[in-house]
Amino acid sequence: MTIAESLVAQFGRMVQRDGGFLELLGVEGNVITVGYKLGIDPSCADGVCVLPDAELQALMSETAQRRDPSLRVVVSLV
Repeated sequence: MTIAESLVAQFGRMVQRDGGFLELLGVEGNVITVGYKLGIDPSCADGVCVLPDAELQALMSETAQRRDPSLRVVVSLV
């Protein structure tokens, strides 16, 4: 399993809790592009409990850079 696949699997489990979904869109050089479909947490009236894409990107980038400092993650809403 590649670093990119591992990241998507790891964080995919996290966003699945609120109905979200991640998919690996591609890897080009040191950039990992991930598609993120936001979930909905029925216990949160205004959707604040759902992990924002910017925070997900920061968390995934930090994790990837621990494995390889040159990696960068871009999260796109799908």
